[in-house]
Amino acid sequence: MSSRSRNDKSTAPTDKLTRIAIVSNDKCKPKRCRQECKKSCPVVRMGKLCIEVSPADKIAFISEELCIGCGICSKKCPFEAISIINLPSNLEKDTTHRYSANSFKLHRLPIPRPGEVLGLVGTNGIGKSTALKILAGKQKPNLGRFEDPPDWTEILTYFRGSELQNFFTKILEDDLKAIIKPQYVDQIPKAVKVRFPFFSKS
Repeated sequence: MSSRSRNDKSTAPTDKLTRIAIVSNDKCKPKRCRQECKKSCPVVRMGKLCIEVSPADKIAFISEELCIGCGICSKKCPFEAISIINLPSNLEKDTTHRYSANSFKLHRLPIPRPGEVLGLVGTNGIGKSTALKILAGKQKPNLGRFEDPPDWTEILTYFRGSELQNFFTKILEDDLKAIIKPQYVDQIPKAVKVRFPFFSKS
């Protein structure tokens, strides 16, 4: 029998989850639903303001601190406007950019290196364009603080000791220029018509 108690911190799991609650501005329509997300939320039923929404609101607000990640609100929403994403807790401190509450969150950044081409491939909405704009100096990363964005001094301090610190310093001092070349491979079938040769029997 182990002599360690259940409350021993050394036995605690290291993969604790944190979560992102995303509410689509385009899909969320409080005036056209019965606020099923709020009514079905077990945390709200316990008397806590995990989901705040009324017919007069433009969009629902979900508290990521109170959310337990059950996903019931996502299943009950008639417009499929809610996504609850569970993430490892080690990403909680690695937020590079976020536009607003209950919106897309970018974690970390790819690292460009001299003499190499950096390519990002993936589905829509995963942060490729945002990451490239930040690396090109066209968008300042707010480190997740969309209400109180940091200045470049604080941003460089955040990346201190990494390759990105030197990269951003050179971008800001105009010692380096990043060039972006978007390639919309999903549009190729629409732009190119493939013609097959016609074979006739002799």
